[in-house]
Amino acid sequence: MDELTNTVINASSSSSRFHNATKLKRFIKRDDKAHSTPILWKVNTYKAYPRFQQVILPVPTQRNGSLVELLTHRRSVRNFTAKNISLKDLSNLIYYSVGSTKFFQPNVGDQRMYPSAGGRYPLEVYPFVFHAEPIPIGGYHYHVKTHSLEKILDGSYAKRVFSYFDQEWLRQSSVLFVITAIFNRTEIKYGDRGYRHILTEYGHVAQNLYLLSQLYGIGCCSIGGFIDNGINRLLDLDFEDEAVVGVVAVGNKAQRS
Repeated sequence: MDELTNTVINASSSSSRFHNATKLKRFIKRDDKAHSTPILWKVNTYKAYPRFQQVILPVPTQRNGSLVELLTHRRSVRNFTAKNISLKDLSNLIYYSVGSTKFFQPNVGDQRMYPSAGGRYPLEVYPFVFHAEPIPIGGYHYHVKTHSLEKILDGSYAKRVFSYFDQEWLRQSSVLFVITAIFNRTEIKYGDRGYRHILTEYGHVAQNLYLLSQLYGIGCCSIGGFIDNGINRLLDLDFEDEAVVGVVAVGNKAQRS
């Protein structure tokens, strides 16, 4: 092996090493699957904060829009106005991005608005609301079963979230959607490979938020640069079982002159 090849291998990134470590090496035979499927693979769990103040969101409404047109005009927006988005739009953004179909059809199976490997749905959504009257400024958790927001941080404390970003323009956004993953929901079935699925699902949710924001005339931008453990501590997460995987900002767009 020549010196150059050695250098490339030794300089490989931790992400590439993890990617290689999570490659599939074989498939389980279908007959084996039928006799060894754990019951936990079939059970979906929900996170909730039952002791906290709850804000019931309006019933989601439908609005037609051409998917091709939304895809064509979708853009990342960073020029927000710090003006309120409507409660109706916020309700629709959340529901049609991550909501459960059981909200309207209680007798059908639990499906969400985004695909999930094995139907495990590991993602949790924490909207930090700053400009969405009449909802008070604060950090919330989205309760998917009841389509409601559970207030977990008051306004002054929730504003600390901005200190974990280096983009000053975020302070003009209306809502920051902090999206976390409860890793074991997926990894109990897929092992380390599940981490790939989790990040893919975050991408599905972020795209939903982008397209819906375009539909409702709202600005949207996915944020990849943030201090992970700062946000994890703010949400009282343990960094291991549950942790932040992405953030999406939405808000009213400033008019171009």
